[in-house]
Amino acid sequence: MRRLIILLSLPVLFSCSLWEYNDPSDPLANQPPETYLSLIATDTVYASIAEIDTLIDPGNGTEIMDTLWTYNFSGNPDTSMVWDTLDHAFTTITTSRQALHWWGEDPDGNVIGYYYRWSVDHEWSYTTKESGLFFVPIQTNLDVFSFEVKAMDGDSLVDGSPARLVLPIRNSPPQVSFRYRSNPFLVNIPGDTSFTFPTRTFVWDIYDQDGLGSVISVYYALDDTCDTCWTTLDAASYSSITLTEINPGRHTFYLMVEDIAGARSPIISFPDEQNIDEPNFWVVKPVRGSVLIVDDFPQDNNNVALSWYRTVLDTLLGTEAYSVWEVGNALPFSSTDITANLSYFTSVLWFSAYTQKETYLEASSSIYSYVMGGGNFFLDAPDLKDSTFTFFPLQSTDVLNPSGRLFPGRQLISEVRSDLDLEISQLIAIRVRSFIPDSSAFEELRGMYHMAEPQSGDTWTGTPTVASLGRFRLSPTTLSGKIVLMSLPIHNGIRPIMEGNGSAGKFITYLLTEEFGE
Repeated sequence: MRRLIILLSLPVLFSCSLWEYNDPSDPLANQPPETYLSLIATDTVYASIAEIDTLIDPGNGTEIMDTLWTYNFSGNPDTSMVWDTLDHAFTTITTSRQALHWWGEDPDGNVIGYYYRWSVDHEWSYTTKESGLFFVPIQTNLDVFSFEVKAMDGDSLVDGSPARLVLPIRNSPPQVSFRYRSNPFLVNIPGDTSFTFPTRTFVWDIYDQDGLGSVISVYYALDDTCDTCWTTLDAASYSSITLTEINPGRHTFYLMVEDIAGARSPIISFPDEQNIDEPNFWVVKPVRGSVLIVDDFPQDNNNVALSWYRTVLDTLLGTEAYSVWEVGNALPFSSTDITANLSYFTSVLWFSAYTQKETYLEASSSIYSYVMGGGNFFLDAPDLKDSTFTFFPLQSTDVLNPSGRLFPGRQLISEVRSDLDLEISQLIAIRVRSFIPDSSAFEELRGMYHMAEPQSGDTWTGTPTVASLGRFRLSPTTLSGKIVLMSLPIHNGIRPIMEGNGSAGKFITYLLTEEFGE
């Protein structure tokens, strides 16, 4: 007998509370991220308990510290974090410079950014970074600030409970210093005294650990630091001051700054007797006469060349009827002072070094401004650089003596009149140049001297120019002052060079009296 067997497959249901659980195939609900915050406590001020007192959390007005602390500023920075038992406040007092680090974790996605704010902020700021260096805007000697940060994930969900940190912060006093090289170094001036005319610019730099924005006032004084002697400047607007019409004589300049919390920097001064690299004295010279001699020849330690120029002007103008400026190895730091020094006078005779270290190129803009303002200027530049000067544009230059020797007896022919002809009386032992002015730059251009035809052993050809006079156009009816450039030395620091046919003093006299109108 055949049998038919039918197998039925039926579902079997089990129910037992012991085995109930969430089906892992069901997705989790979208979760907001969590945010974490840490602090690198640099520049910590060490604290110790002094007496019972209270500080208030700026975020919610609650007590965060139930003790008043004394502070030890002598220790090294403390990188540990000490927490008060009340609401996560540090019991150590830190400075306003805070390096904070944070991060976020999202169980179902990625954190894409963060919102943060300080207790002084009205709005949240957004960033994708996970650290920041902040300067908390403290306005009192000691205050409390809180910082909050909350993460945001890729679904724009934001942590509903921001990470929060409360920081007691002590104000840091500001510091001020004169800008590097804005005051002369002893090695750059003759002697131990800084001489200036009645204009002097002082330049400074301010530092405040609480941020430069916290420094609100600059105070300066001349010669006295009495309570009423200080002049106040807005720190945000001034990083320098130019004093004018300073009385002749010895002076001292004082400077300090103040922050928004009322803390002041130590007073600094120029001169500073503690600074062994700077002059011991600052003396303002009176302006005498309308002619200025500029000694730009630092190697001439005994001022032999300067004495020669003085002798010419003593005879022409009188011993107290002109002024002298010895530049040394460096010009004043501020071009304002250079321009002012020149502008006290209607005529300037500037002789530069026989063997380098001259500074006239650095003064180009001031010389140009002076001439454009109507001043008359003579420059003797034996070490003429192969470049185009702002104040006397050149088309080209050419070395007259490639061997570095230009022999006595060579003549400089005056293009004004024959009695001004000059002759080299001493060997010129440096390379010197002739030049061709850029005629397109001048409204008026006249030759003053050219070399005579070459003699045996000379390498130039023709009669190259070695001195010219130029003037610039200021307006349709007005020209600038006169500027004269001479590329052969008048003096080498030991003896005069142009004495073969009468002294070169006759040329200086002609310039001052007939060209410059002194």
